[in-house]
Order: sequence, then C-alpha cells, then structure tokens
Amino acid sequence: MTCAENKNSLTFKLRHKITIKKRQPPQDEYGASLNEWVTVKTIWSSKEPLLGREYFAAEAAQSLVEVKFRCRFTKGIENEMRVYHGSDVYDILSVIDVMGQGRELLIYVKRVSNG
Repeated sequence: MTCAENKNSLTFKLRHKITIKKRQPPQDEYGASLNEWVTVKTIWSSKEPLLGREYFAAEAAQSLVEVKFRCRFTKGIENEMRVYHGSDVYDILSVIDVMGQGRELLIYVKRVSNG
C-alpha cells in the first residue's frame, strides 16, 4: 500500500478516541432514580464537521446536526446514546451502517449544552 493510499484509508483517519454512553436509571438506597450515563464502548473515530450541501441536507432532516463521527462498524450503538469526546458531549441523532456492509458507521450528533 502506498503512502497516498494509506492516507485515504479509514484507519488513518481514526485519531479521535470517543466514548459511547447510555442512560441507565439506577436507584439509590431509597429507591429514587439516579439517571446516570454509563460507558458502553470506547472506540476510535474521525470527527468531521458538516459543511456545505451535506450540512444543509442534514439541517432539513435534523435541524441540530453539527458533527459526524466515522468509525469501524460496532454493534449496539443507538440513537438514545451519547458520544463523549474530550470535554464535549453529543446526543446521537442517527447511526448509519455505510452501504449496509457492516464495515463502517456514521454517527450524526448534536452538542449537548448541559452534559
């Protein structure tokens, strides 16, 4: 594989470590719900802001899509989860299996104002 081919591969772009979390409503000793976000998976991804036509197309479907994360296919990631990247927290709006081949996922997100 040449250096140019390597730079175009998905592996080369996966330089952002993200954590996927889901809400788990545990209970305290009195039975009260303590909505907590617990880690499901930590994975490597690329982080791509939406620009131009893609941004406006996403705006039409989901008015708050800001970023997409691209990663290797991973089972179990759902819209009800969140992405944590550094100090940024994002709600997952859409998870897409690229071309339905089980090789790559696109995760469209919006930033959470109060993580």
